[in-house]
Amino acid sequence: MQMIKGEQDQKPAAVPRKNVTLAALSELTTKVETAYETLKGQMTSPYQGKQAPTFSAAKLAELCKKPASSMLKLLERAEELGLASGTKQSSDGESKGKSTRRSFTLAEAMDWVRYVNPPGLRYQRKPGQKGAVIATGFFKGGVGKTNITVSLAQGLALTGAKVLVIDLDPQGNATSMLGVDPNSVDLEQTFAPLTWPEEDEGHRDSIVESIRPTYWSGVDVVAASTGLFIGEFYLPMRAMNASKHSKVFRFMEVLKKALDMGVTSEYDYVLIDTPPSISYVTMNAYWAADGILVPMVPEGLSLQSSVQFFSLFNELAESAEKSAGKPKEWGWVGVVANMVEVHVASSNEMLQWVRAFFGTHVLATVIPRTEAVRTGGMTNQTIYDMTSYIGSQRTYERAKEAFDALVTEVDAMTRKHVWYEGAEGKQ
Repeated sequence: MQMIKGEQDQKPAAVPRKNVTLAALSELTTKVETAYETLKGQMTSPYQGKQAPTFSAAKLAELCKKPASSMLKLLERAEELGLASGTKQSSDGESKGKSTRRSFTLAEAMDWVRYVNPPGLRYQRKPGQKGAVIATGFFKGGVGKTNITVSLAQGLALTGAKVLVIDLDPQGNATSMLGVDPNSVDLEQTFAPLTWPEEDEGHRDSIVESIRPTYWSGVDVVAASTGLFIGEFYLPMRAMNASKHSKVFRFMEVLKKALDMGVTSEYDYVLIDTPPSISYVTMNAYWAADGILVPMVPEGLSLQSSVQFFSLFNELAESAEKSAGKPKEWGWVGVVANMVEVHVASSNEMLQWVRAFFGTHVLATVIPRTEAVRTGGMTNQTIYDMTSYIGSQRTYERAKEAFDALVTEVDAMTRKHVWYEGAEGKQ
């Protein structure tokens, strides 16, 4: 086709670009929030409606570290012992008094665990001995930090321990996984009041007022809300104001002092879920901690971030220690390999690099990337929440075995390096 003279010089008409106005952004936000509420209703209800799993007699025997036959003999004495004998059901779910199938609620199962309590099942704190504080943190998001924190809390509770989870992440994912809607949490019910200036109404030095129970027996929570970020402004502001008046305000000791006010005497474990950053609030978590758990995915970017994490953490910790009341030490610092592609050569090779980098600080436990954990994440459940799994039973068992191993290893490290179990002359 012959081109008309001058046609080659003509350009397509430019389409006017439509700027995004604040009103348009507000409209998009409303649309997204509405869509999410619809999706949330189609999922397993993540808030308030979450229910703890039930346990069969066989599962109860596992929790109590008892052979099934021995457990059944104990169950025959349930009434005598003042413990639950379980709800008896037939195969079709109807209650039948003569049926041998029993079902126990989580609270009932925990009563049995505490009664049986064979040697080594759980550590009995000595009178006056404080509970252990463990902070889970990393510089990078997407490493499964929150899932590990909540799973660890549930797993420790299954051994009979009393656990408190403190959510310091404004996203409130740990709060959500523990059955509380972060959007329903008032700022006064979080860690935030501890960061406010002392002259402000609502300021507190104690965190006890923010503790609430969860659906999981043995686990309480200090919930998070989006307003938690305000602490990043108040803590440095209070430090600067104190300096102007020749006073000392140790911003990194706010949470530690609050935990010393009746919290660590009440709980065996206090687990802190931190935001994926190093900040004034996260430094509070690390300074309050007896142990630090660092989840890491064995891949290049995660390994690079780990170097940055420890470098910046060390720099800030050294600076903070200069103004601290006394030098800071931790009972243990552990790196746990998470979401590992165990059948992928490159993943295993990177895992070797992680071990070479961090040496004895790397936990023996390796948590594999499994469909069971991914499915749980979509429904706001941990592996311990799942009463059934539609998929390979071996996939579920592999994931649960890994988290059970993590619970055992963290508990063992804490006994040895924080509580000094078996060590003479140490308090």
